[in-house]
Amino acid sequence: MKKVLYVFLFLAVLLGCLVLGLPFFINKYLNANASRILTELITRTSSFSGHEVSFGKIELNYDHFGTYLRIDSIVVSPSNVLGEDDIKINLFAENLHLTGFKWRPLIFDNTISMDSAYLNGMEIVSSFPPWDSLFTGAPQPKKERPKKGKDYDLIEVKDVVLQDFSVSVKNNLYDSLRLALVDMDISAEGFQLTKSDIDNAKSLFHVDVVQGSIQQVEFHFDRFRQYALVNNVILDSYTNKLSVGSLSLLNKQGKLQYTSQFPQRQTWLQIRDAQMEMGGVRFGSYFRNGVVEMDTLRAKNLKLEVFVDKFKPEDVNKRPQMVHQAIQNLKQIIHIENVFVEGAHVMIEERPANASNRFAHLFFSDMNAHITNVSNYLERRGKNRTISIDADAKLMGEGLLKAAIRYDLEDEQGKFTMKGTLGKMDLGKLNTMIEPEAKASIKSGTLNRLDFNILGNDYSGEGELIIRYDDLKLELLNKNYEHDNNLLRKIGAFMANTIVIRSSNPKKNGNLNKGSIYFIRETHKSMFAYWWKLIFSGLKSTLSGDDLAELKKKEADKRSGKEEEKKGLHLFKKKDPSEKPTKEEKKAARQAKKEAKGS
Repeated sequence: MKKVLYVFLFLAVLLGCLVLGLPFFINKYLNANASRILTELITRTSSFSGHEVSFGKIELNYDHFGTYLRIDSIVVSPSNVLGEDDIKINLFAENLHLTGFKWRPLIFDNTISMDSAYLNGMEIVSSFPPWDSLFTGAPQPKKERPKKGKDYDLIEVKDVVLQDFSVSVKNNLYDSLRLALVDMDISAEGFQLTKSDIDNAKSLFHVDVVQGSIQQVEFHFDRFRQYALVNNVILDSYTNKLSVGSLSLLNKQGKLQYTSQFPQRQTWLQIRDAQMEMGGVRFGSYFRNGVVEMDTLRAKNLKLEVFVDKFKPEDVNKRPQMVHQAIQNLKQIIHIENVFVEGAHVMIEERPANASNRFAHLFFSDMNAHITNVSNYLERRGKNRTISIDADAKLMGEGLLKAAIRYDLEDEQGKFTMKGTLGKMDLGKLNTMIEPEAKASIKSGTLNRLDFNILGNDYSGEGELIIRYDDLKLELLNKNYEHDNNLLRKIGAFMANTIVIRSSNPKKNGNLNKGSIYFIRETHKSMFAYWWKLIFSGLKSTLSGDDLAELKKKEADKRSGKEEEKKGLHLFKKKDPSEKPTKEEKKAARQAKKEAKGS
């Protein structure tokens, strides 16, 4: 019996020695081969295959609960075997601390698993082949290339802390900056990155909780001519909030310099200094599924500037999307229940297609808007198929404009309604737009109130407009678009003011002229141009006295230049007579013909 006890005690002591001594021998091996082991762990992946790795001081400490790893500095750089079509990464980190690194999941499950990861002073600069094609034009199929390296099935970390972390993405061809995230301080719990996340373009990773800040985000596009700049991003998944100190969409080139590079008309656009606050943000939905989902988005003090050079010919084959189409055709799945715009300023500027040496412009100040149901996420949108836009702003800093727009997101013809009013203002304020464009000037006039009510779709719209004004008088400008005392122009202005244009509405006898609205959409022009032409048709009919039936007939006649077009074969002229009309144009032609007959 004693022998058995002695054997048992001997085996227990031996096992204890092995258990206690095993970490000693493992640590001896790990520290003697640390550089080689860590290099293989990094360069085996597809992202870092073909890269070289060097380390500063390495400290490894294994126990039965995992391995502690501390690296004072690490440098990863591309080797000469990588070509122009390969992703190249330069990585530098000052300090890297890992605790609880598990070897069994690595050996048996191809998994990196650890309790915590702390990275300080890390900077990653990666270079990609040109990737404009990812954001413009029709999506192209990926070229199949042999995959280099072997990715892990899973990387999981219970707690992650990143301090002074920066990422830059450049273009291999031009060595120009594409994307930069500067000075990130982020902490996360429950981080997981799977192999399917790497293979799925919509998926990034999974985290249970994420908090932190990003000092600056920069994204360059449009062949480096434009870039988005975001400062002071703060995110917190505990409160489901995300805020942006300022967001700008900037153009690196001047208005004419930019537009001159295109054979046809191209809009120059800038957004400056928008402050943004987002509430009810589903961070997990975005990180794992690529879905942008939130309850509210609030944008403050946005400054938008738009410029169009009308000397450039229009692209008649272009098909700008309406509201419902833009949302339906987004490559990004999105669901925002409420968007609030507060204190925005919008400047619209044009270079007229005439001899004027002035740009035409008008602006809207103190703009506020509430937009609901911005969504192409059918599971979240449910039965609510209407996007609502309620906005108000001061036209030229004076006339209060209020508008309510409703779009049916599922109607095949893009049904919408638009109602609004414009309050009292000096009509002479509009001369900044009228004089350079029309070689005429409003000499006097006061708008008391304008009301409009429109029902439309993708093809045409109709409605009613009432404008109340007093003491309207026009003046004709000379060939240099200047005021002078030329007798002929004075006579022309007198005839216009007495015969063509009513000086007041209602008249002194109280009769109020109501304008009819009708316009067939020009499908190559923007949604905003369509809205303006609808309103403008009501202004013209107020002066001309045309009723709805006459407007429909004039519009149908204006669009039908050929006999076959009158029969509804196609509505808009083509550069190539042999080119077949689009489905939208056929529908528009049939509808215009039907409405003209019904009138």
